[in-house]
Amino acid sequence: MAEAASQHLSLPSRLLELCALLGAPRDSLRGLEQVAQKKGVKHLSALDPEVLSIFVPPFICKGDSQMAGANCGTLGKTRRRSFRKKRERPRPEQWKGLSGPSRVPEPEDVTVPGGVDLLALPQLCFPGGVCVATEPKEDRVHFLVLTDVCGNRTYGVVAQYYRPLHDEYCFYNGTTHWEPSWPAVGAAGCFVPYAVCVVSRFPYYNSLKDCLSCLLANLKLCKDFEVDSPIKDFAAKLSLIPSPPPGPLHLVFHMKPLQIVFPARADPESPILDLDLHLPLLCFRPEKVLQVLTCFLTEQRIVFFSSDWALLTLVAECFMAYLYPLQWQHPFVPILSDQMLDFVMAPTSFLMGCHLDHFEEVSKEADGLVLVNIDHGSITYSKSTDDNVDIPDVPLLAAQTFIQRDVKNHLNYEHRVFNSEEFLKTRAAGDHQFYKQVLDTYMFHSFLKARLNRRMDAFAQMDLDTQSEEDRINGTLVSPRRPTVEKIASRKSSHLQVTHRRMVVSMPNLQDIAMPELAPRNSSLRLTDTAGCTGSSAVLNVTPKSPYTFKIPEIHFPLVSECVQTYYADFVTLLSKAMDFLTPDNSLLLARYFYLRGLVHLMQGQLLSALLDFQNLYKTDIRIFPTDLVKRTVESMSAPERAQAERAPELMRLISEILDKPHEASKLDDHVKNFELPKEYMQLDDFMKRVQESGIVKDASTIQRLFEALTVGQQKQIDPETFKDFYNCWKETEAEAQEVSLPWLVMEHLDKNECVYKLSSSVRTNLGVGKIAMTQKRLFLLTEGRPGYVEISTFRNIEEVRSASTAFLLRRIPALKIKVASKKEVFEANLKTECDLWHLMVKEMWAGKKLADDHKDPQYVQQALTHVLLMDAVVGTLQSPGAIYAASKLSYFDKMRKEVPMGLPKTTVETLKHKINPSAGEMFPQAVDALLYTPGHLDPAEKVEDAHPKLWCALSDGKVTVFDASSWTIHQHSFKVGTAKVNCMVMADQNQVWVGSEDSVIYIINVHSMSCNKQLTDHCSSVTDLIVQDGQRVPRCSEVYSCSMDGTVLAWNVSTLQVTGRFQLSSGGLTSIRLHGGRLWCCTGNSIMVMTTNGFLCQELKIEEHFKDISTSFLAFQLLPEQEQLWAACAGRSEVYIWSLKDLAQLPQRVPLKDCSEIICMIRVKKQVWVGSRGLWQGTPRGKIYVIDAERKTVEKELVAHTDTVRTLCSAEDRYVLSGSGREEGKIAIWKGE
Repeated sequence: MAEAASQHLSLPSRLLELCALLGAPRDSLRGLEQVAQKKGVKHLSALDPEVLSIFVPPFICKGDSQMAGANCGTLGKTRRRSFRKKRERPRPEQWKGLSGPSRVPEPEDVTVPGGVDLLALPQLCFPGGVCVATEPKEDRVHFLVLTDVCGNRTYGVVAQYYRPLHDEYCFYNGTTHWEPSWPAVGAAGCFVPYAVCVVSRFPYYNSLKDCLSCLLANLKLCKDFEVDSPIKDFAAKLSLIPSPPPGPLHLVFHMKPLQIVFPARADPESPILDLDLHLPLLCFRPEKVLQVLTCFLTEQRIVFFSSDWALLTLVAECFMAYLYPLQWQHPFVPILSDQMLDFVMAPTSFLMGCHLDHFEEVSKEADGLVLVNIDHGSITYSKSTDDNVDIPDVPLLAAQTFIQRDVKNHLNYEHRVFNSEEFLKTRAAGDHQFYKQVLDTYMFHSFLKARLNRRMDAFAQMDLDTQSEEDRINGTLVSPRRPTVEKIASRKSSHLQVTHRRMVVSMPNLQDIAMPELAPRNSSLRLTDTAGCTGSSAVLNVTPKSPYTFKIPEIHFPLVSECVQTYYADFVTLLSKAMDFLTPDNSLLLARYFYLRGLVHLMQGQLLSALLDFQNLYKTDIRIFPTDLVKRTVESMSAPERAQAERAPELMRLISEILDKPHEASKLDDHVKNFELPKEYMQLDDFMKRVQESGIVKDASTIQRLFEALTVGQQKQIDPETFKDFYNCWKETEAEAQEVSLPWLVMEHLDKNECVYKLSSSVRTNLGVGKIAMTQKRLFLLTEGRPGYVEISTFRNIEEVRSASTAFLLRRIPALKIKVASKKEVFEANLKTECDLWHLMVKEMWAGKKLADDHKDPQYVQQALTHVLLMDAVVGTLQSPGAIYAASKLSYFDKMRKEVPMGLPKTTVETLKHKINPSAGEMFPQAVDALLYTPGHLDPAEKVEDAHPKLWCALSDGKVTVFDASSWTIHQHSFKVGTAKVNCMVMADQNQVWVGSEDSVIYIINVHSMSCNKQLTDHCSSVTDLIVQDGQRVPRCSEVYSCSMDGTVLAWNVSTLQVTGRFQLSSGGLTSIRLHGGRLWCCTGNSIMVMTTNGFLCQELKIEEHFKDISTSFLAFQLLPEQEQLWAACAGRSEVYIWSLKDLAQLPQRVPLKDCSEIICMIRVKKQVWVGSRGLWQGTPRGKIYVIDAERKTVEKELVAHTDTVRTLCSAEDRYVLSGSGREEGKIAIWKGE
């Protein structure tokens, strides 16, 4: 049954799809011989080619009974192995003494893989026709790209070679004769071209070219009727070679006399590059290269021309590689035969290639084409109705940097919106034509989809690695971005330089664009040695690593089942040996070996072994897990095989995920919207969505206040004109801020990270005449005449702000008065009509700064800045007497200052050091589910910032954000570890952080690459806790214990990621574990159980024995070995209970917690126990922390930590304690641990 089920599966990475021999029909060659024998005939007419033989896997002989069933190893539908045109054959008795097979099998039917058109293939293999020569010609190779109706591409490599028409066995006037060799051919001799075509799903141009060069050497030694045999053997070899999985492992295969290297793609999203990428630079000048790329980027109708068929495909492929991560989305036919020239009349965008002989014909007959002459390195245009093709010049900025890198600033990921108009405003006006055409292309739209789907491809990783510190910090800001003083200074210093460069340089100096050196082409004629390769510091300060290679075993003939099975067995043996020599930390290479061994096991029909190998990809590199192949493999298994597989713990979860659960890989939402202003009236929900799409503000509560401001005194809906006016006012203010230029004298008084957010008009003040400037830290006067700097005040030092009027001549002029703590004189400015707005703005900034200082949270200042700028935009939008009142609806912090006490208890203020917001940039605050602090360590191989201590913060739905704990700034924006809630995190060793999730998976994060490519799936329910035990017997080896809600406890070897121990608690409900004295203390709802690491119960603390009158359960516990105490918290109780480890049967001591509603978590810090809870402060629910002295068992401090529940606590080297709050606040507080 398994045998039958496996028949319909196909191996996904087989190197060869088919191999074909093509040439002129035999009948036409007979007539050609008669013509050639006539005297004076020098030029012979071209012949029409046809397929002579075709070979398609599998190639195991039919007569071998062992090939049937699962052991056939192909997991594919059985097809005929070859097809051969019927041809006349000389009788054997006429060639006595000559070796050769005694009979030829009859022609067989063959199933051709999809995407290969056998009618078009001969024309593509002989694009210029079958031209018979009168003298021998060199072998030629060219390359094909074949596309099916679904757009899937396959790739062909064609080798043409010539044989004399008078071969050893040829036809003369219908009778057979024998000619000894080529030199015996006379002047009237003919040489006939033949072609061998290899079709693969992978673009291995150079590798397959080298393979064909080996084959041609053998074919030239064969008799005419014997060529099928070596071609079939050649195809059989290639069909047994898998394509290497993405990553650092290349496959090496011996094909006499060469060693052929098949390179792997860099990652699953990157293309395979097996060609010489410098080819276009040899054919074109640098400015021409950029011009061709512009044609690609604007999706023109492009036709390449060359007298060398091979160059057409290779040069076109190089240009497409240059476009990455953009991908050409239109028809790609790099070679057009003489019969296919009418293809260039297609009206849509395309990329095609023709022989140079057709240049004039194509240029005259077709309109609007870009004609690229590879041989001459020129670009011209065919005749057009507009007299010219509208192709803009590539801008200097686009030529020097990635166009795509600035795109992300104009993307809204939540609503999948790209604001193209705002993107264009950041480009020079003269470059708009180029960018408009690029933004309107299919390839750019596809690129936007990938970015909005947060695809982590090589481009995204490079963008992350090269991200500036300013960009990283800006991600934490909730206020709109403005150029910093440092940026303004750099812009001023480079202005003259840039202007000079634009005047004298039209194209970038390509010699200055340093690229990392690549490994030499996988040429079989020279050794691949990349040991000397060094990376370019101008691109990335990373030295490229040399790829690993694995040599595929020899394939022996005849190709019967026994030989194939021997080959598979040798393959598995070599892979297993290679894996044995690897160290456990080399998981990238180990994953590639598992992948290859899984494929070979499938080819052997050993489905269970294959599934075990694929299962190991979860622990090594899940990016290359072949989901579809595994699903089809499981579905093909018979009932006994399924039952056997489900008895293996490693496979039970895998099969359950694939078959029992609904398929979670639902189709991604691929739509991309371009931002457009609304055309209809908007209620609050629609208005909120529109504002978020525009990129102005994301925070929902702020947008709600903005809605109230814009609808004061009218119906609660906003008309399209009001929104348009508001949007334009905001964007104009934003654009003006980008053009702010401060004198050097002024910038010397400001911090480098300060930004000017608001400038008044020129006003008279008691400090002189000038413009009042507002930054996030201060107010200062930018004096007129000779520009100068006069500080008004920092927001921290303001004591009073009021609006008054001052007499001037016979009038009263509105004035703003600011009293500063350090100055006797009150600052006064005659702001006239701007006075009321500045009064609101300064008071809001003052209140925001006060809140920031009181709560040690700089986000208050950032939020106040957003309110201030929205006030300015509201006033500019409404321009009515009620505009100031409307803007006052955004004066949120000033109202808080007046209505509620701003300060916190003295103990809280003294203990609180800082607050950070991991939800910055999100639409709503998100709960902090888990926190982990990891200490810094110095590694010479790392970047300096990677060696800093880090704070790992798990937010809702599996998001993890990483902070640099030395500066409390963002180190890594959020990335996903599944989609479920994170319950726990632990640092297993210096290289990896383990994350336990509600979805029962343990995710492993590499702390250097900040990627999550490994998963442990041995738990069957929610993973609730992780603890680390440092190894004592094995140096630098540690063990991790994990537990899940169903009562399962697993012990893991960190190096090998193997389960070293396992036991199951009978009660379930396991929420946390601790390790003490070689025993595991396990907390369930009803008891705390003391277990040996082998799972034997030593002791049990049952809650019912101590709380007989009430129903409760254990929530959390801590062990204090020095005091020999167990501290625990119970559900519904506002007390901490303390048991003696010497006798758990004794009644516990109690520490009552005043105004505590519920205890959530607790940790031990030195001689203290910190308890996180929900409680009351001044009658209001708050998140509170109680600091208990472990020796005196009294509450030392009661800290008002958050406006929401304290959900998690962690310690930073016992110097600081960090607390995370619920989703109402979503912030992290950093406390001094004393």
